[in-house]
Formats: sequence, structure tokens, C-alpha cells
Amino acid sequence: MEAECISVWTKPWSNRSARVTLLVDFGSRFAVVTDPRSGFWFLPGGGVEQGESIEEAAKREAVEELGLEVNVNRVIATFNVTLISKDTREHLKIPPFAVVQITPTGGQLKKRYAPNREILLVRKGGHNILLQNLKLPVEYEWMKPYFCISREVVQELLRQPRQLHQ
Repeated sequence: MEAECISVWTKPWSNRSARVTLLVDFGSRFAVVTDPRSGFWFLPGGGVEQGESIEEAAKREAVEELGLEVNVNRVIATFNVTLISKDTREHLKIPPFAVVQITPTGGQLKKRYAPNREILLVRKGGHNILLQNLKLPVEYEWMKPYFCISREVVQELLRQPRQLHQ
């Protein structure tokens, strides 16, 4: 899938070959990371390190970021993202994002993801609340691709709610 985000980029995106976005399947719920002060949210994940496969990265990120050991079920989608500078209109193609469905097999889900960010479980039937209009806080501008991709995945869940269980 192709996605474009109009953004101001402040962090280098080229130091990773790809990024993984984790759709953590807890049966009737899934995990999101949120900043309760602003309402900003995204699906957890991180960068693929050199020599690492998407599956290996998904498992490592699940342990590091969420405290979970997981099975990797499948890659749901791959997004190729182009950032467009708000200021210069310059285009920057960044490494692809692979959205991976995972199922916890062990560990304990962390409550915190980073300072000012919490990990929440969202009920699948009630996840449309995530799609309400949200003004992106300035401090999260550089994370706009994560947010855009997370919204796309959640919108797809609304269209095809059984997709998560395949």
C-alpha cells in the first residue's frame, strides 16, 4: 500500500531498513500506545535492525516495548510511505512499514511504553473511538507516519472485523 503524510521531519528515517507495526491480538482486544494528555495514539512497534527479519524484529519489539513473548501470525500489510515537507514540499521516501499480527504467548503486558505514554487494551467492538478526529500534537509531528498507518489498520478492522482472527 502507498501512503503519503504531509509532515515536518525532524528525525532521520533512513537508518533502518524497515519498520514493524504490531497488531497485538488478545482475542477480544488489541494493544495501542497512547498519550493520555493529548489523546495521541498509535500501534506499537519499532525499527528492523540490520540483518534482522520482519518476524525477528516483531518478536524483539514485542519483548522490548510491551514485555510480551509472542507468536507472529502473519504480515497484514506493508506500507510504503512518502513524507512531504510542509515547508518545502520536498518528498522523502522512508523505509517501508510492515504491519504484523502477533499473539501473546508469555510475559506480562507493560503499562508504560515511554514517558507520558501508556499501553492500553482496546475492545475490538469499541475501537471506532480511535478514529475520531484528532489534532496531532506538535511534539508528535515526527511520528505522523506511525499514526497514519495505525489509523489505516484500525479502519480496516472496522471494515472487516473478522480479519484479525484469520
